[in-house]
Amino acid sequence: NDSASSVTLLSANTSRKGATIYNDSTSILYVKLGATASTTSFIAKLNQDDYYEVPFGYTGIIDGIWSADASGAARVVEFT
Repeated sequence: NDSASSVTLLSANTSRKGATIYNDSTSILYVKLGATASTTSFIAKLNQDDYYEVPFGYTGIIDGIWSADASGAARVVEFT
């Protein structure tokens, strides 16, 4: 669920081959390839209904934070 505090979207997984993240929240989702996402420390800024493909070969933790705690969530799929 969306949160105005940093949350883990995916834990580190050495078996990960890929992953996708879809933002179905009305708030902006900031995605970080690493720990502790913030609105100034992120790799991708996802508006409502935006989709992000995690770079091939990245197996580390993925965190996210929304611009506001609204209604919605990140829909995350991990391929192993």
